Amino acid sequence: MNDYKLAILFLLKKVKTNKKGLCPIRCRITYSKTRKEFSTGLLIKPEAWDSKQQVAKPPNKENNILNAHLSLISQKINEAFLMLQISQENFDVDDIYRKYKGEDVKTEIAILGAYDLHNEKTKKLIGVDFNKLSWSRYVESRRKVAEFIKVYYKKNDVKLSNLDLKF
Repeated sequence: MNDYKLAILFLLKKVKTNKKGLCPIRCRITYSKTRKEFSTGLLIKPEAWDSKQQVAKPPNKENNILNAHLSLISQKINEAFLMLQISQENFDVDDIYRKYKGEDVKTEIAILGAYDLHNEKTKKLIGVDFNKLSWSRYVESRRKVAEFIKVYYKKNDVKLSNLDLKF
C-alpha cells in the first residue's frame, strides 16, 4: 500500500479563453510525484476565480453551482483514491483517474495467467501453425512452472512485475 498523499488542484487554461471571455477549468491530480491533468468541462471568467481558495467568487447562483461541481469532482476523486487504497494493490495516478471516470483499473497479469492466455491461443491454432504435441508441451510447461511457484514462492501465482533474475 502506498502512503503518498493525493493532491487535487483546479486551474484555469487562460490561453483557451473563448469569445465570451470564459476559460476552461482543468483538474490536476498529483500522486506519488506524478501528475494527471484533465478537463472538467466547466467554464469560468478568469476574474471570478480565486486560485488560492480554489473557488469561484463572489457568491452568486452561477458561481455556487460551479463550486458545487468542483466539490463533487474533488469528492469523486477522493472516493476513487480511497477505494484503491482499500484494494491493497499498488496503483498510480492513472489508476485513480480511471477509477474516477468509472473505468476498470488495469489489472496486472500473472505468470500462470500469461501461460493460460498463450495456451488458449495455441490450442486454436492446432492443425494450422502448431500440432497437438507442441500444445501438450506448452501445457506441461505451465504445470511445471505452477509447481515451481508453489514450492519456491509458496504462492499460487506471481505477478510479472514481481519477477526477478533469480526466477
